[in-house]
Amino acid sequence: MTALSQSSLPPEPRVADVLNYLEHHFSSYPFNPRLDNPFVIELAADFQDLNLLEQIKTFRWYYDDDLSRLGNPRAALRRWMARTWDRFR
Repeated sequence: MTALSQSSLPPEPRVADVLNYLEHHFSSYPFNPRLDNPFVIELAADFQDLNLLEQIKTFRWYYDDDLSRLGNPRAALRRWMARTWDRFR
């Protein structure tokens, strides 16, 4: 299967839920489908046992829905997941 045909497949429900939340409910998140589709797929693969959506909601409210003090929200979100993963393994 080529990369083009893979990108036309609908994402798994877990990934779709996270992408929907980032795009429509996390107002300060700089959603970009070109970046966020592979980013969330990678998070889902790397942190299979985490409830990604719950962690993203916690991350959002920890920062009071204001990511202006973060240089790179995706890197900060990935660090958040890694720290959570380490605590619960």
